[in-house]
Order: sequence, then structure tokens, then C-alpha cells
Amino acid sequence: MNFTIFKNSKFKSLSYYLIASILSAIIGLVINPFLSLGLSHEDFAIIGYFASIGTILSPIIAFSFNSFYARNYFLIDDNKREIMLQTLLSLFLIFGFAVFILFFVGYYFYHINFVPSIPFFPFAILSFLPIYFASFYNIYLLNLRMQNKSKKYAIVTVLNSIVGASSSIFLVYILKYGAEGRLVATFIVTMLFGLYSLKMQKFHFGIDNKVAKNAFSFCWPLMVSTILTFFFMGIDRTFLVRLDDNHSLGLYNVALQISGYLGIFGTILFQTFDPDIYKYASLKQHRKVFYMVLMITGITLIPNLVFILVSKPLIAVLTFGKYVDAASFADILCLSNVSTSFSFSLSHVLVAYGFSKYELFNKLFGAILSLILYKFLINNYGFYGAAWGQSISWIGMGFISVLSLYILRRRIK
Repeated sequence: MNFTIFKNSKFKSLSYYLIASILSAIIGLVINPFLSLGLSHEDFAIIGYFASIGTILSPIIAFSFNSFYARNYFLIDDNKREIMLQTLLSLFLIFGFAVFILFFVGYYFYHINFVPSIPFFPFAILSFLPIYFASFYNIYLLNLRMQNKSKKYAIVTVLNSIVGASSSIFLVYILKYGAEGRLVATFIVTMLFGLYSLKMQKFHFGIDNKVAKNAFSFCWPLMVSTILTFFFMGIDRTFLVRLDDNHSLGLYNVALQISGYLGIFGTILFQTFDPDIYKYASLKQHRKVFYMVLMITGITLIPNLVFILVSKPLIAVLTFGKYVDAASFADILCLSNVSTSFSFSLSHVLVAYGFSKYELFNKLFGAILSLILYKFLINNYGFYGAAWGQSISWIGMGFISVLSLYILRRRIK
């Protein structure tokens, strides 16, 4: 095994990403008990439900342009890279807003006819509008990672967490605005950091037609593929909301939120090594790509196994004993962190090798299987079936990607 990928500079970057992610997670954990006191089971049900619907809107607004930027970052010079960046930001500005309006109107008619147990206003607009501003922020963070500016990345992300936590505590715990307060806080912070990101990237409107054409051509399969992610991690709440049990749905969403903190470890590794996956894939250094996938999955497994041993007392502390019953869901859901890391790593490898259309085919096939799996598990085992569905569906998606890479092995040599 060649360990040359683990250079001192890489570990220095990893330390900044690690510090940023740990501090952000600690901030989330510290405010969680106060949010638990300020949010009811129904509040958690509302927030979690609209978050799941947001997994459909987010990839349409972003159109996977970030993947196009990462894919081409090391292949072009600085001048062309700047043209590409400003073109993508301009597309986010106009294309993303048009998508938001169309989605919001279309979803309204779906909601009033099929989701009677969850109110639409003001929760829908407060949940969906931040996704628009997040596009500018996310590509800014990607740019910092691609430039290996890990220290600046850490400062920005921790500041984002602090402002978000302070706003949430004020609106939810002090003013007691419940779900509305939590969503307003998220909207304010996302908007501010989105506008800040535009300023830091010296945004000036301009669309290079060739870049735009290539971006849409490369990204549309990825966009559709990302939308299909809804069938892995969002369709569960669409089925569950029809059970008309907001109390249990609230517990389920609490479990999702807390088990999501364990996803920090996979996120840290992605933030550090995702640019290298694209780099080594473009250089045909396949062994290094393989080791990274293995490393990301292996390290993600460790904290999630530890969590299962202490989940009940930990959740009791994090929710002031109000949502201890969420522990049984969280034990199952934390396993999805491992299967998700495994699957996402392999998906990134396929994209890095330029097989975006194969990634779409894989996700479509996996989504169909996932839909069938969720329907069976939820019909027979309710909320526990939904939790197991998240873990099992991502494992299946990962093995589909492995099969694709094996079939395509001759084309990536």
C-alpha cells in the first residue's frame, strides 16, 4: 500500500476540517437540549417532513454544478476556472430562482391534497427558500476545499454554526416560536452566508455559453440521480406521514437528527479527501482511489458502533429526558451513516472517472428497489421498518456501484 497520499499538508488540512466539524457538532449538541424543550413532537415532525421534501428541491436548484466544477478544476488554467465559477454562480442566481418558484407552486397543490396532517404555511416557504441561498454557500466551501484553504473553511463553517445556534436558541428557547422559530433561524443564517459567499467569490454576472452548455450536459444525469436520493432518505417520511402519527414521527425525526451527528466523521473525510478522489481518478491512480473509499467507510464505522452502546443515556442527556424513546430508532439509523459513506464514496468515484450517465442509471435502478423495500418494510414494521430501510437501501446502492465499476474496468485503465 502506498501511503504517499498521507502527506503532512493533507493531515494539516484534515486537522482543520476535523476541528471545524467537531466544533460544529459540539455546538449542535449543546443547543439540542434547549431545542428539545422548545420543540414539541409535532414541531419535530413538521421540520423533519419538510426537510425530506427539500431533498427533492435541493438537487434541482443546484443542478449538480458543484460536481462539474470539481471535475474540471484540475483540468483547466486559472483564467478558465474563474470563467467557469462566475458562470455557475450566475446560473445559480437565475436558474435556481426559477426552479424555486416552479417547485413551490407545484408542491403546494400536492400538499393540500395529500398531506392533511402537516400545515403548509409558513413552513413550506421557510423550509424551501434557504435551499436557494445554500447553493452559493456550498460552492464557496467547495472552492475553499479545492484550493486547500482548510483554515478559512474551518473559520467560515464554525461561524455559520455559531450564528445558526444563537439564532435558534433565541427564537425557539427564549421566544418560544417552536418550529417557525427554528426554520426562521435557518433561513436567516443561510441567506446571510449565501450573500457573503457571493461577495467573497467576487461575483459578477456573466454566462459563458460553452461552459453553460457543457455544465448542463454533464450535470443533468447527476441532477436526476441526486433527486433519486429522495427514494433512499426522504421517501420514508412521505410514507410515514400518512400513518397520521405525528408523535412517533417526531421521535423518528429526533433520532434522525441525533444519529446525523455521527455523520460528522464521514463528512470530515469527504471534505478532506473528495478533491483527491477527483484528482487521482483523473490521473488514473486507481489504487489510491480504492484506498480512500476503504478508509472513509472503515473510519465511519467506528464511532457509529460506539454510539449504539451509549445511545439511550446519551439521548436522555441531549433531550433533557424528553425524547429517550427515540434511542431505539437512532440505533438503527446510525448504521445508515456507514452504508451512506460507502455508497457516496463509490458514486463520487464513478463521477470522477466521468461516468455521470452510469451513475444516473445506477441511482434509478437503486431507487426502484428502494421504493419497493420501503413500502414493504413500512407496511409491515412501521417506523422501525423505515429506519432499517435507510440502512439497507444504501448498502444495496453501494454494491450496484461496485458492479458498475467492475463492468467499466476496461474503460478506466
